[in-house]
Parts: sequence; C-alpha cells; structure tokens
Amino acid sequence: MYLDRITRLQGVLSTRVLFLLTLVMAVVTTFFAGTPTAWAADVSCTGAMSGDASGPLNINGNVTVPSGANCTLSFVNVTGNVQAKQGSTLLINGYTEPSTIGGNVLATNCYSALLEGNITVVGNVEIQQCSGNGSNGFQGPDIHIKGNFHCQGNSSNTTSCLAWLGKVDGNVQIQQNHGSAPDVSLVTVGGNLLCMQNSPAPTHVHGPSWVDGNSLIQCNGFATTTTQIDPPVAPVASCAALMGLPASGFPVPNTVIMSAVDTAATLTLPARCIVNGYVNDHVSPVDNCEYRNGFQVQLPLPANWNHRFMMQGGGGVEGSVPNATGAIGGSTGIAEVSNGYAVASQDGGHEASLLKSPTCGITAAGVPVFSLTPTVGYGNANEFYLDPLGAIGQAHQSIEVTAITAKYLINQYYGTDANRSYWVGCSTGGRQGMTMSQIHPSFFDGIVAGDPVYDQEAIGLSEAYGGAQILNVYNYDVANNVNADASPPPIAPLTTIPQAAPEASAPHVYPAFPSSDQGLFQTALLQACDALDGVTDGVIDNLPACQASFNPATATYVDYNGALGGPPNTIYPLQCTGAKNATCLSPQQIQAAIKINLGPRTSTGAVVRVPAGAVAQDPVSNVVQGYPYDGGWMTTVGIPARKIGTSSPTSAPGDFGGNTVGIYGYSFIAPPAPAYFALSFNVDTDLNLLLPSAPSVTGSTSLDISHFVNYGHKIIWYHGLSDPGPPVSGTTLYYNQMAQQFGGLQAAQNFSRFYPVPNMDHCTGGATTDGFDFLTPLVDWVENGNAPGPVVATSGAAAFSATTYQVVGNYITGAPVNAPLKRSRPLCPYPQQARFTGTTGVVNGVTVASPSSQLASASSYTCIQPSQ
Repeated sequence: MYLDRITRLQGVLSTRVLFLLTLVMAVVTTFFAGTPTAWAADVSCTGAMSGDASGPLNINGNVTVPSGANCTLSFVNVTGNVQAKQGSTLLINGYTEPSTIGGNVLATNCYSALLEGNITVVGNVEIQQCSGNGSNGFQGPDIHIKGNFHCQGNSSNTTSCLAWLGKVDGNVQIQQNHGSAPDVSLVTVGGNLLCMQNSPAPTHVHGPSWVDGNSLIQCNGFATTTTQIDPPVAPVASCAALMGLPASGFPVPNTVIMSAVDTAATLTLPARCIVNGYVNDHVSPVDNCEYRNGFQVQLPLPANWNHRFMMQGGGGVEGSVPNATGAIGGSTGIAEVSNGYAVASQDGGHEASLLKSPTCGITAAGVPVFSLTPTVGYGNANEFYLDPLGAIGQAHQSIEVTAITAKYLINQYYGTDANRSYWVGCSTGGRQGMTMSQIHPSFFDGIVAGDPVYDQEAIGLSEAYGGAQILNVYNYDVANNVNADASPPPIAPLTTIPQAAPEASAPHVYPAFPSSDQGLFQTALLQACDALDGVTDGVIDNLPACQASFNPATATYVDYNGALGGPPNTIYPLQCTGAKNATCLSPQQIQAAIKINLGPRTSTGAVVRVPAGAVAQDPVSNVVQGYPYDGGWMTTVGIPARKIGTSSPTSAPGDFGGNTVGIYGYSFIAPPAPAYFALSFNVDTDLNLLLPSAPSVTGSTSLDISHFVNYGHKIIWYHGLSDPGPPVSGTTLYYNQMAQQFGGLQAAQNFSRFYPVPNMDHCTGGATTDGFDFLTPLVDWVENGNAPGPVVATSGAAAFSATTYQVVGNYITGAPVNAPLKRSRPLCPYPQQARFTGTTGVVNGVTVASPSSQLASASSYTCIQPSQ
C-alpha cells in the first residue's frame, strides 16, 4: 500500500472518490465492461444486429443469414461463425465501432458478402460463388483476418473480389472470379498471395501489398518491399485541383478533402500547398459524439521538394490537427517543410471541439450516456477513451490512414511518390513511432521516437505513484486538522484544485516539498554524482554509477559559502537527525524521494506489473518503472514540475493534466471511472481494476520489430534522463530487451540507436543541451549507409543557470555549475557516455574544467564505453 492515509485525505478532497466510483460503476457500462444485451445461442440474422450505448452485442454462438435475407452486423462480438446462405447479403460494418468474429466468415452462393472497417476475424474468411452486384471481400482500414482469405468463383459488376487495406495472417487466394476485376491493394499478407483464373485479371489500383511469402501468377508483381505505394501519375494542375480528386481514387475509404490552398511564404516558412481533410466522419452509437480522423498535409512547391515525406507525431491526448510544418524534437525550432520535406500531421482520430458538442455524451433520447449529472455529458477532451473506435483511432488508426493518404496526395501533386518516408515524434509521437515499427513496419524507412509513452498504463501508474509519495509527506490528520507527526514543522492545511469535470480535484502538495527543500536535495545529488564522470559540470553523465552510490537517507552536502546561515564549508546531512529545519529534509520527504526513484512497490516490497502491455506479441517487461536520479532530477523542470508543482495555490502538479493521471479513470480502469482519483490507487489491492488490454498499449509494447528490420529500415530513440513523465528507465529497458531479440546490443546497432539526453525534461527543457536534430543523421543512415555516432546538441542561452538548478549557494565555485550558461555537448549512442577531455583543475577538492569556458564546446567531450 503506497498511500497509507488516503482514506483520511479523501475527507478533505473536494471529490469523494469512493462515492463517485460507486456511482460511476452504477451508471457506466461500456465496451470495455462488455455487458450489454447478449445472445447465448445461435441466431438467425434477417436485418440489422448491432450494439448500442451499453456496448457491443455479444453473441455466444453462430450467426446464420438465411437464404435470400439481408443482414448487417455492426459493433458485435460473435464467438462462433458467421455464415451467409444462398442468395443472402451480408455486410459486417466496422466504420462506427469495431467487431470481432471468433470463428470463420463463410459465404457460399450468396448475393454478396463484404467486411468493412475495424473487423477482426479469428478464423478464415471464405466467399465463394456469390453472384449479385454487390462487392465481395473486405475493405479497411484495420480489417484483420487471422486465418486465410479465400475468394473464389464470384461474379459481380461492382467488385467480384475485393481485398483492400487490411491484414491477413495466412494466405490470400483469389481465384476464378469474373464480371469485374478483383482488386488487391494495401494488404499485409503473412503467407502467399495467389491469384489465378480471374477474368478480368486482378488490379491493385490503390497500391501494392506487403507479402511475406510469394505473389503468384496473376498477382505476380503486386507486392513491394518499399515504402512507396503509388506509381507515377500526371500531376494535378494546381494545389486547388486536389479538391477535385475523385473519392474513389483515395487509398482509404471515406476520405474527404476540405481545403487545398496555395499559401504564401512567411519570414520562417516557404510557399507551399496546404491540404486539410478527414477520414471516416461518423457519429458513435456509444456516446453520440462525432468522430473523424483529421489530417493536414503541407507540400512545398515542386521546385523546392526534396522528394522525401516526413510525418510528425502527435502530443498528449491530441484532439486537434497541428500545423504540419515538420517540427522535430528538442528546442531546435526546425520546421522540416522549410528543408523541402512534404509533411503530414493528424488529430488522433478525434477533435476536442466536436467532443464539446451539446449532443456529445447524450443519447438521441436525451439520456446521459456517461455523465454523473442528469443533464450534460462530460464535454471533456478525454471522452474519446470511452468510445472503442475513438480509442483505436488515437492508438494507431489515425496515423495509419494519414500516412497512406499523405503519400497519395504527394503522388497526385508532384506526379511521383516520395523516394523515402520518415517519422519524427516525441512523447505520444514517440509511442506512435514505435507503433509504426511494430504494426505498420512497411510505412517508414526511418523513425525517430523520442521520450515514448509506449506503455501508458504503466507510465500512468509511475506518475500516480510519484504524486502519491509527495502527498504522503503530509501525514495529515483530517479529524484534528493538524499534522499527525510532531517531528516536522507544521505544514499548511491541505487544499485542493478543481480539475475539468468530472475528474477529481488535485491536491496542492507544494507545501510538502517547497523549492527551498528541492534545492537541498538537488545540491546533495549533484555533489554526490556530478563528479562521477570525471568533471563537475552540472551534468551527471554516469547515471548507473549515481544510481548505485547515491542514497538520500545517508547523503551529505557542503554549503561552501554559508548560504544557509552557518559557517562556510559546513557539511550538512540531507536527512534531518532531529526536528525538520531549513538545512535538511524530513524522513517523510526523504522516503518520498526514495520511493519515486524505486518506482511502485507493494507492501511486501515486490515490483508492480500492469497487464495491458503483456498482451502484445513478445512484450517488453511490464514492470512499472521508477525515476532514476539524474542531474535534473530536482530542478524546476524535473520531478517538481510533474509531482510537486509550484507555490501558486491554483496550479496543480503537472501530472494532474488531462493527458497524464487524469486519463487513468477513462482509459485503464474497468469499468471506466472518469472521476477516479488516481493517487488513491492501491498497488496491493487494485491491480485487478486495470484493463488487461488497451489499444494504446498493445500496439507499441512488442519487442518484435523483425519486419521493420528485415525491410532494412532504421530507428532512433532518444529520451531525457530527467523526464518526470515516462521514466527513461522504461525506454532503456525496452531497448535492451529489444536488442536481445536480435543478438545483443552490438547487433542491434545495425538498425537502431538510443540516445539518452542528460538533464533533459520531457522532450525538451532543463539544464541540458536539448537542441538537436536526429532526422538528418537518420536520413544519412537510411540513404547513404552512414550509421550515426555522437550527435551534437546545443542549449538555450541560460539553460545552465542557478534558476533552473535551484541549488544551495554557489554549489562548487563562483557560479552554480562552474559556468558557462550556454553550451554544446555530444549526445552519445547508448551504452556510451560522454566524458570531458579538456583541461581540469581542482576547486574545493572537486575536479572542474579549467578554464570553465571549455564546457561551452562539444569538442571538449568524447563518447566512451562505460567500462572505460
């Protein structure tokens, strides 16, 4: 149990967690809970059968479409087979919500049979001898047939056999179809693709397929191993002409172009064509909200295009389409559209503005779907997590359809596809890059994945656990409104900060760990660990050594100039040996820091695992990680920014934002409980509340990126060592375990690099060199075979300032970190570390750069193996 007194603290919080949780469980039954109307036996379908606001329709048996009948299945979970008999019409529609067929889909002598949208079939799909004028087969996105797809002897003037935008784990066989040409486009095939005796011969009008086996006979040549999907065409006459492209030509069904406008150059951006559009606009039957996969593509003028495509990753929970200028990680400010890249962005499959519609969350009959109040829906940016297809859109579908559509628009505008395609993203964008390498490995030649939130269920628990430890410092006695422990001085009474309804209020915990105390911890940490890499420069480059040697409970520090009121050079213990005072931290504060560093532990000391990540194939270890001690650990942008917050009584700790612990009750608690106070999560008793699977986790936690590697693609990870959101230890764990799948770290260097960024906060910020460009070395690696080594990074003008570090006094010498305030340093590929190679001197018994101006230049450092 890591929040020992949560039940008493709930008494002062403005939201009563247990009451709300009970109420939510009473009123919310969703797709994730899975208890709507169900059939417990075989059923006959002669019309429409679908789920509704209560969740999918569960059919625990087989579904039969009688002879001559019409059947539409949507938002269903069928445990058995679906069979369409003679003359019948079968449509399984997954454009509003997903469906799963546990057995086979069988249609023989039918009129037509079509699967569309998010449909998973665990068995085979066989469509044979169907002779109506409807389409037979499947069209995605996100059709997944885990068995084989067999389409034979069908006759239709529409499409005799369609295999478009999906994945078939087994073989695809298209044979003896006639009347209209079968089409096989954009299918990932785990076995062979065989087409024979079809008249007319099959086409692949929307693009090639990716086939693990062989493409045979009439489909010989339909497969590709490149990221290109379109043959050269005559380019459109103008940017505006993209508005007139026929809907049938787009590679993703239900694509709409809203605007295509020539945009004049600005002081910072070139002239370009900007295209805005969306895919699959629909109203959810679950929450009555409007959803769509929105996108933007920015196309440099043909004369300025470098024949490359870059897709920029999203951030947070997304919810709007960012300007697709091609911003890359860190504080570089580089907009890659200015460097000639065609760039695309997307919204995560939902628009926050649409989720604030008066009808969102309200059924057609005016009944609240999820609300705790009788008249309004949530109107919250996290609403989409409660919608199954909304969650899938944010997990991967929006990036999938945007990437494919952008490539099509590139081909139409320039007359040729991009020679190479790249992904760059951080945070959510880092997770999305990993998702692309795992479930869409054929889309990008190179990926940059920064500070990835790849297991959001685990990371959310790391964040909640960290916040809970700071809250525990209060040891607050609610009944008597006093501090229960007499040893520390009184702490101001706990107050709360309202959050977006219906989320629980956030506790204002800054008084438990104010900046003066943060500075004590930071001083002790740097004095203990900074010199472990050979020089005191304000950066801890030897992180493993610091982890092994720094113990806050026994650490001491030196106040060199008497800033705390004592004589100069006084040595103080970091943990108070008596009453709390201005020179030391209370045992409660020290224990909070130690537990944040270790990560969640049960009351018996066991590590904590979350279930969702373990569902992926060859998953990374799902142990919830802690936050390693780094040079920026207790700086203003490190742990304090997310776990403690500021002195402002209206400013909550960063982790209480809508895209951190605020989403836990929406996305990882079953059944969903949006008012859930995540800091109350008890790791001894509450792990059973967690979802065993979540789209945003299962798509990015697999160690198997063999398809990506076999295509010859490359990936670069980076992660701030002081990231107070997703702990760098998680990315390090993933990289090490992934490398073992390919023969170890040395072998993994053939296709991957990982760059830890010392002192850096989440994606950018801190006393760090966070101005870097990993895209340029990635391009050189992909296109020229030059594997990247150290990457030079720069800092802002005052990054290494006393304000950022908030240390005691002058730290070591006349400046907080031995100056200068602006620097350039190499970022080293893991497991290498940076080492200072300039001249040194000794001040106060500590090795420093002499002169300190050397710290401004990356040439004063080299990358070494950690054993050196």
